[in-house]
Formats: sequence, structure tokens, C-alpha cells
Amino acid sequence: MHRIISSIPVALALAATAHAATPEADTREPAEAAVLECHAQYAQRYANRVEAAPSELAAGAFAACKSQMDALVALAPELAKEDEQVAIGIGDKRAVERGIVDGFRKEVRNATIDAVIRARAAP
Repeated sequence: MHRIISSIPVALALAATAHAATPEADTREPAEAAVLECHAQYAQRYANRVEAAPSELAAGAFAACKSQMDALVALAPELAKEDEQVAIGIGDKRAVERGIVDGFRKEVRNATIDAVIRARAAP
């Protein structure tokens, strides 16, 4: 029993190390954060300076933040390998890649529109 209890901290440390070493933990979050930050800065910069709908500003942010988005898109093939069905060989890797990118594009578009609305509503 004592051996089991003393091995629990070691197992937890190994699990934490394994999780931190995954592409998901090491690369996806910073890449997504870079895109979101770029879009937020774009929204703040132009929300009250131009006569444009929030959706138009979101479209402009995609053009202005292309390099950050390209970095995220480049990660999609590696991230798709983490999908359970792709990992066991029955999933459509390309569809998972598209899902990752398309899903994030919707999220960042909505976040940009929200940032524009908030900037325009601020006193």
C-alpha cells in the first residue's frame, strides 16, 4: 500500500509533463491567443475611427491578422492527430483540420465583433 501511495505523486508529475509536452498545450493556445490579440487590437484601433459595421471590421481584422491566422492554420494537421477517431485511423484527418480552423474562425470573428461593439459603447 505504501508503494502505491508514494508512486501517486510520481504518476501525477509524469502525467503533467506529458500533457505539457503535447502540441495542444504548447502551441495551440499561444497561436490562438496571438490571433485573438491581433483582432482585439484591430477592433480597438478602428471601432470609433471608421464608419463600418462590426462585421466589416471583423473582415478587415482577418486581412490585417493574416500571419497570425496562418500560424494557427499551420498547426491544424498536427492538432488533428489528437482527435480520437483520427488517432485510431478511422477519422477523416482533413475534415478534422478544417473543423479546427473553421471553428476558430467563427470564434475569433464573433470576438472581434464583440470588441467593436464594446469599444463603441464605452464612454
